[in-house]
Amino acid sequence: MAFAVTSCSSADTTAAKAAAEADMALQQGRIPDALRAAHEAVAARDDVSDYWLLLGRVSLAASDYGGAFTAYENVIQLDRTNVEAMRLICQLGLSVRQPDKVDKYADQLLLLTPGDNLPLVMKGGAALQRGDKDAALRFAEQVLAKNPEDLGAQILKARVLAARANFNEAAALIEGSLTASGDNTPRLTFLKDLYSQALDRTRYGFTIKRLAAANPKDPNVQLEYADILYQSGQPAEANTVVRQLMLDRPGDIALAGNILELWLAEGPDAVPQNQIAAQAAMMSLEMKSTYAQFANEIGHPEIAIAIIGRDADGPPTAENSDAKAALAYAMGLQGRRGDAIGRLNEILDFDSAQPRALLARARLYGKSGQSAAAITDARQAVSGDGQNATARLALVDALIAHGDVDLAAVALREGVRAMPGDARLTARLAKTLIASGRRDAANDALRDMTRAAPTSLRAQRLRTSIDPTAVPDKPRPMDPVSPATAGATATR
Repeated sequence: MAFAVTSCSSADTTAAKAAAEADMALQQGRIPDALRAAHEAVAARDDVSDYWLLLGRVSLAASDYGGAFTAYENVIQLDRTNVEAMRLICQLGLSVRQPDKVDKYADQLLLLTPGDNLPLVMKGGAALQRGDKDAALRFAEQVLAKNPEDLGAQILKARVLAARANFNEAAALIEGSLTASGDNTPRLTFLKDLYSQALDRTRYGFTIKRLAAANPKDPNVQLEYADILYQSGQPAEANTVVRQLMLDRPGDIALAGNILELWLAEGPDAVPQNQIAAQAAMMSLEMKSTYAQFANEIGHPEIAIAIIGRDADGPPTAENSDAKAALAYAMGLQGRRGDAIGRLNEILDFDSAQPRALLARARLYGKSGQSAAAITDARQAVSGDGQNATARLALVDALIAHGDVDLAAVALREGVRAMPGDARLTARLAKTLIASGRRDAANDALRDMTRAAPTSLRAQRLRTSIDPTAVPDKPRPMDPVSPATAGATATR
């Protein structure tokens, strides 16, 4: 969708300009910027359905299912015949656990598109979410009687089986429906979720591999596959996947950030130190900045400086700010903090919310004893990206340095709640609890982590390293509709 910056009023101009900015940021992978701009567009003109549609798409990209649901509801309020929005809101309604609204919109959709199977599948999903497995199965069988190959109905039936803990039967149903040609992504996505709940790491890993093969250009799927390879002791293969992603999407800022977080989760050996500079050499400036920041994180700022060199010279731009921030942080780590802070200030004068610059300045402020300023920057970094474990850990460090130990504990728990399967945050929380004599609470935190990430070998290894007596988790009945796979239920 293209948004022209032409209008007949100041509100029109503001909305169109913000929408164009949001659209561009979304294409570039700058999701927080896209979200901010999309909100500005609807704030200026909340009576234009196109702006709500844009906000819905951006919210989905940000995994903000509640925000997307609200956006598409507003589309329907403005255009009650918008079938696209109504289909999406039925799926999202399951993700945000609004089965009554799913029923309402599914009934409206049946009137608009008679004979469409999707509303019946959605009503079945709503019934399952209420706990009425028999009703859900009836909806599935009703659709399958008309079309035995209906994907949504197959997955709904499999969900009922999984909710009854019949994992093998559910898996057999969907595995048997896989086709030699065509898009198997929705089925594989369901199977991935199923094997995760069943604690079947072998079939889970194999399914991720199949998903990656079916979606070679999907960055999220490819990163998930790389993560599996790292955890299973295949770092060279994982790096091959990551490097191809970097080459395919050289300017994707969000991808660069996700790659860095993956490497930090894996640890200092994610990329061999002696290969960092060589691997970075063939990459775009954005991806070079990712290697440079990783070098900073493992204590080698000299590698970061060599990688960036003069490539980031010139005034700050959206395209070079990450590289400038990595270079400045490297200088700060080498003791040139005044120069580093000055460079970071220049970036933040251009973009006050630039995440890498905020995080770098927060950490350098902390090293300089300016803990209050460090807290301010770290809080802003967390506010901009609540799924960034590095930013959350930096905030904890800044609060501790300021003497706010209780607030640091609160921030750490907030981080674990926001990212319940993250091993770095949970490790920090567990060690903090143990240091305060609360080993039982630490063990509980570790248990919650492995339940949130049931197939993560990284999480399991962390848990057993701290609590060798931990009892392995048991398979659990499948969530009636999880946010990760709700969309797959109705994909056609």
